[in-house]
Amino acid sequence: MSGRARVVLLGIDGCPAEQLSPSLTPRLWAMGADGGLTLSGRAPLPSSTYPCFATLLTGCLPSRHEVRATARRPGVVPGWAGQPQVAVPTLFDACRAAGLQSAAVQGDHLLHAVLRTEAADVTWPPGGVPPPGVPLDAHGYPTNAAVRPHLLAAARDPAIDFLFGHLNEGDTLGHDLGPDAAAARASYAEADRIAGELLDALRPAWTRTVVIVLSDHGMEPRTGRAPIDLLNSPPVRALVADVLGDGGAALVRPRDGVTPRDAGAALADVPGVAGWGGGDPGPIVAEAQRGWIFATPRLPLRGFHGGPATARTFAVVGGGHRAVPALARSMAARPPHLADWAPTIARLLGLEMPGADGRSLLEE
Repeated sequence: MSGRARVVLLGIDGCPAEQLSPSLTPRLWAMGADGGLTLSGRAPLPSSTYPCFATLLTGCLPSRHEVRATARRPGVVPGWAGQPQVAVPTLFDACRAAGLQSAAVQGDHLLHAVLRTEAADVTWPPGGVPPPGVPLDAHGYPTNAAVRPHLLAAARDPAIDFLFGHLNEGDTLGHDLGPDAAAARASYAEADRIAGELLDALRPAWTRTVVIVLSDHGMEPRTGRAPIDLLNSPPVRALVADVLGDGGAALVRPRDGVTPRDAGAALADVPGVAGWGGGDPGPIVAEAQRGWIFATPRLPLRGFHGGPATARTFAVVGGGHRAVPALARSMAARPPHLADWAPTIARLLGLEMPGADGRSLLEE
């Protein structure tokens, strides 16, 4: 594949893959019919916003980019559980090194620090701070409507080679009301309309454009089950020093001298725990069964993510660039992991992403 593309990547935060349909998301569905669509993409664990978008923009798994959990306030994740921002280069760094123009327009303004998007040539909100008067959702993030004009302005700027956009409002509504609530579904539909406007804005340069729209993770409804408090289990407490819950996953720090295998065996005996992984190096990731959530000081009201049940994502590709049919075929043959997109986009832009854990969907 030769001929550098212009790439537009839009993330719709917390939109469950099963919500995509011809009736609720007609523009994305039609885009997928013309290009490619999968409802079987995969996210890392924890399947939560910051680890997932860090994986998406670096091509590395959390064990390498070191953003292992999501926190609404920077600096509240303890050091043993990860870093507050990516520890490896992003696509924005690669664009800057190659002299390509990039833009980051983000509905979760805290992503500016997490993803180090100061490396982009255009950022919104500027400096990661919503300007006075910008409409905010119930969690204090810019609404989809507030993001929309800045996303469309960046799409209309022909100088921008790589545009990353992010719509957050559906994630907020999914947490507060549940992913199947009318307001949450209306937000998914609104994101679809904005995606359609984005496609329309890109038409003048359609033949050199690749558009990728995806979710970072899904969302499952809260149930009546009590949260899993791992440290309430005496066998776990004897082997584990600390736990950080992140919805349906939890990061676990074994006590000094305790092997991940021994700590994991104790975790696996706790009701609601489906399994565990990691721990060599870094923390163990405990995984909850569907419908179970790990204890944390502030629990979401109606919906949550983080575990294996919400690690399924959707991805839609379109555009007029000649690489789009190859991307569609590859997605059908091999459902993409979020880590696969950075090396794929790098190849489309003629860049290198050395050390990525993902594999380009355009590999021969």
